Amino acid sequence: MLHLLLMPTIVSGQPQSNPREGWAVLLEMDDYPGTGSDLPTGFSDLHKWQSILTTLGWQTHHIQLYQDSLTRAVGEAALYFLALNADANDVILFYIFAHGNFIQNEMEWSDWFPTAWLNLASQEKLLVVSACGSEAIIEPVKTDSAGHVLLASARSGEYSWAGLSEERLPIIGDIFNHFLTNALVNNSADLNADGEVVVEEAFEFALPLTREYVSSVVFPAFPYYAAMCNNIAPTPVMDDGYTGNLSLRVELGDPPITPCLILPPELLLVVVIVTICATVIVVGLYIRRRL
Repeated sequence: MLHLLLMPTIVSGQPQSNPREGWAVLLEMDDYPGTGSDLPTGFSDLHKWQSILTTLGWQTHHIQLYQDSLTRAVGEAALYFLALNADANDVILFYIFAHGNFIQNEMEWSDWFPTAWLNLASQEKLLVVSACGSEAIIEPVKTDSAGHVLLASARSGEYSWAGLSEERLPIIGDIFNHFLTNALVNNSADLNADGEVVVEEAFEFALPLTREYVSSVVFPAFPYYAAMCNNIAPTPVMDDGYTGNLSLRVELGDPPITPCLILPPELLLVVVIVTICATVIVVGLYIRRRL
């Protein structure tokens, strides 16, 4: 796609202080037409993240939601939003909730996400994947020096669990993501008692709660799921390539850049030439008719 090959040069309107802004894209696929494998959670996980991020100071117009109809093109557009707006001083979040095989196969994840993710300017990146076998989904972007934290709701080959309202269990949506987002604003998760819950602390707090809930609540209610898991609750995974602790508290900043209004120099030249040619043709036709 042209806009991914020709990355625009953007002149920022930010003040010289360059505040540490937060930019997020939240993707969730609940409806899978013709498959019988829908996950009707009411996009609860997107709403959980949106609520938590605004509590931590993120501006609502810095958060983009993508609900259903997820495709490779939608994923690329989400990353492009981050590339346009987040500089090296900003923190970004990419969250995706969907069936693991859908992310891997239908969205062709490994063909586009790893390279685009690692090329983002931000040095403070958080990727969270809620999906079965999601460790395999974060595997292509693992690196020791990428300035990011990668979180997966289950190890490779494990079956993650998302609660539905019809099941009448306490948690709706991805179990791990429920405890993770809650931990970010829970003082009990402030393991070093410094007054802030960072991503690493939230993960450590959420991990045992996730496994305990699955073992004590989900397994008894759904024996077939317990059998699929050999009565072993899935284990969330963290790959931490970020130096220090990743904070999600941010400062106020600029509104997002509208992609359709920003053109790379090469594309801008093409647009100008096409416009001139079109104008010449229209004028020529008008003169012929007058004659």
